[in-house]
Amino acid sequence: MGHTYKRAILTAPKEIVIEELPIPSPGPGQALVRVKACALCTWEQRVYSGADTTTYPLLGGHELSGVLVEVDSGVRAKAKPGDHVVVARLNRCFECTSCRRGLDNVCDNAWAHHVPGVPAGPGGLAEYVLADAYQIFPVVGDVPFIESCLSEPLSCVLRSVKKAAVEPGDNVVIIGAGIMGLLHLTMLRRLGARVFVSEPNPTRAAKACELGASDTIDPSRENLVDRVKALTGGRGADVIVVAMGVASAIQEAVQALAKGGRLMVYASVHPSGSTITIDPNLFHSKEITLTGTVSQGQEEFLQAVSLLTTHTVDVRPLITNVFPFAQLREALETAMDGNNYRVVVTM
Repeated sequence: MGHTYKRAILTAPKEIVIEELPIPSPGPGQALVRVKACALCTWEQRVYSGADTTTYPLLGGHELSGVLVEVDSGVRAKAKPGDHVVVARLNRCFECTSCRRGLDNVCDNAWAHHVPGVPAGPGGLAEYVLADAYQIFPVVGDVPFIESCLSEPLSCVLRSVKKAAVEPGDNVVIIGAGIMGLLHLTMLRRLGARVFVSEPNPTRAAKACELGASDTIDPSRENLVDRVKALTGGRGADVIVVAMGVASAIQEAVQALAKGGRLMVYASVHPSGSTITIDPNLFHSKEITLTGTVSQGQEEFLQAVSLLTTHTVDVRPLITNVFPFAQLREALETAMDGNNYRVVVTM
């Protein structure tokens, strides 16, 4: 290999800087990975579009797979140079109170070393990435890199489904049929739930039906609460997953819950600081639960890699486009099209 590599930095709305740097060597407890595929999450899309201006300059790219190039001699991971690996780029210190309480997905020190103005972030939009050994997950089998890189979003969905405590036979409503909503649909159907999807975009609603939704709801033409109750014999939904970042959708969804129902706020809401109004008596009289999740734990990541490498979950219908790294700008523009799902960049 050469002596330098390229990485992308999102520096301002619609601004991308391609930087060339020396290829690093792993330090203690580290591994060097040659990136082969990196999917574009809504985080990168928000930063690129200017909807999120809080993280410039950002080294985007946290849904990535590649080939292990070199590992520090002290690393005990079973992966060896040449192996296909997926990289979980969430930083975990394993020492803070959150990590020690099993909440390493919200590690208190995840951004502890960030210096304002200095590029920071997961860095998967690059030809190489240096990772801590605990972030490396070996991939066994013949799954392509453009599929294995979706281990990260699948792992986030696994955490959400677990926390929502979905049971076989539950009536579940997913609000939003983007890729995260459809990954929820895939997993919930495997658990034996009856799943309805609320989505105004007819293309996305059709995809939800194709992937097994029992029915769809068009919230631009139908009252969500009335429709959910009609579909559930007047009872309401046992679980509702809000997979789109709109505060009003959360407020409305609460009214559609059955007694003992759980509302999972999966997607982050933008702009930050948005508020909702809920009658507190609903928590008392109906014993409903309002909760949420962010990212994933190590266990969910391991499970997601296994589901993809054994072809138990098929993510191919959700990969809309594949672009080379040299066309990153076009890839980001395409990813923001509401009729697309995941766009993957290959190195």
